[in-house]
Amino acid sequence: MNDFLKLSEIKERINVKKVTNFNYIKKNQTFIQKFRLENQIKELPGLPNIAYSLPILSFVDKEDNFVKEFSFFVKVIEGTCISNILQYMKNSISEQKTTGDKSEILCFLGGKGSSGYNEYSIHNIEIISEEDEEIPSTNANYLNIGVLLPNFDKIDENNSVLDIYTSDRKPFEIENEISKVISFVTAGSVIKVKEDKTELYKVGKSIDNSKYNPLYKKNAIIFGNSYLIKLEV
Repeated sequence: MNDFLKLSEIKERINVKKVTNFNYIKKNQTFIQKFRLENQIKELPGLPNIAYSLPILSFVDKEDNFVKEFSFFVKVIEGTCISNILQYMKNSISEQKTTGDKSEILCFLGGKGSSGYNEYSIHNIEIISEEDEEIPSTNANYLNIGVLLPNFDKIDENNSVLDIYTSDRKPFEIENEISKVISFVTAGSVIKVKEDKTELYKVGKSIDNSKYNPLYKKNAIIFGNSYLIKLEV
C-alpha cells in the first residue's frame, strides 16, 4: 500500500488552492459538415455525393481565452533538406527584423489549406542545442510531443503510458479493401525506452509504413519524426 495515496492523506498532500490556480490549457473539438461532389469531380452523372465531418480544434486557457500562440518542435539532422529550409527561414525572419519589416512567414501546417484552415504565421525560429545524452538514461521517461509511428522493438510498452489514436474516417480511397489501418502514438504519451543503448533519435523516428498501404511510395515516412523530451519526474 506504500505505492498508493490513501484517501485520508489527500488533503495533506494536495493543496486545492494551488490546483485551482494552475494555468491549464484545454482542448475543444467541434465538427463542421462537408460534402464531396463526386458526380462533378469524376464527371459521372448519377454518382451520390459524399457527406463527411471535418474536425475543428481550438485551445482555451482557464479564463476561456483562445490560445493563438504555439511552439512547434522538430528534430532534424544537420545538413538535410528540412534543416537547410528552417535555417533559411530563420535568416529571412532575422533580416525582416533588421529592416523593420513585419517579421513573419505565412505557412500552412496541415491539410485543407485551400479552405483557409491550418494557416499560421511563423514569428521566430530557435535552434535548441542538444546538451542531453544521445543514449537514453536508465529508468528515464520521455514525453512524446509529436505524432509517432514507433518501432516497438525500442519501446518498453509495459512501462509506458501510450495514447493510441486511430481515425474513424476513411482517409484514402483504396480499391480491393485493405484490412489494415494506421494508428499512431499521440502527443502527451509517456515513453519508456528499452535499456539496450538505443539512440534517442531512433526512438522518435517513425517507421516506414509504405508496405502497409500500396498508395504510398517506397520508404515513405508518413508522419515524419517525433520529438521526445526527458521528464524530470
